[in-house]
Amino acid sequence: MTARKRSGARSKTARKQVARKKATKKKVVRKKKATKRKAKKKKAARKKVAKRKAAKKTSRKKAAKKKATKKRGTRKKAKKKAKKKTARKKVAKKKATKQATRPKPAGKKTAKKRSAKKKTARKKAPSKRAAAKQPAPTAAAEKPAVPQAPVSAAPATPQPLTPFASVAAPPAAPIAAGLPRRVGVVTHYFGHAGASVVAIEAGTLRVGDTIHFRGHTTDFYQRVERLEIDHQPVTEANVGEAVGVQVSQRVREGDAVMVVSA
Repeated sequence: MTARKRSGARSKTARKQVARKKATKKKVVRKKKATKRKAKKKKAARKKVAKRKAAKKTSRKKAAKKKATKKRGTRKKAKKKAKKKTARKKVAKKKATKQATRPKPAGKKTAKKRSAKKKTARKKAPSKRAAAKQPAPTAAAEKPAVPQAPVSAAPATPQPLTPFASVAAPPAAPIAAGLPRRVGVVTHYFGHAGASVVAIEAGTLRVGDTIHFRGHTTDFYQRVERLEIDHQPVTEANVGEAVGVQVSQRVREGDAVMVVSA
């Protein structure tokens, strides 16, 4: 082979080697660029995650601050309410002490009680003239009375159920010996029907008895003409029962009911 041919073959191999080197360099550069891009992407993702975490932390801090401010406000309101309550209690105590120290004036009830007591004293105390006019007891009056057999009264026929109506006051019956006896108490009064409810506490209340209503402002006698229990006519009422009684005048709750004559 000639020298020219040898030099041409060498130049071809050299060119191939140079091309290989260039290709390898390009591959290396491409890899480096790819790694750089991946690193940049990872950094960006990490930054985004960090930003999100920071935003969450700030939102949590803000929520905690709001809660703390709300709690402070509620505590302040509670303190104000407690102060107001204590001030009201103090004012109420002062008023109570003032009322306790003030002398109580004589009310209407006390005056009414006194007038009622005076009336009863006048009724009970016999006058000197009446005592002087009374004749001396005779021998016939001193003799003991012969006991008579009790007459059996026929049972009262039940009347048809009708609402109570206002009845005129009957004349006062004479007080029997050993009778004024407390029977019960007035618990209700129905003005539109002219009736009252009497709770029987002792003894029995029968139709035909003369009763005495006595209270602060009530004082009158009346004969029992009708009794009702649960809107049904009854001839008598015993202890523990609430019976409806027709009334000729107004009565009040708490008035005493006494049997004067049977």
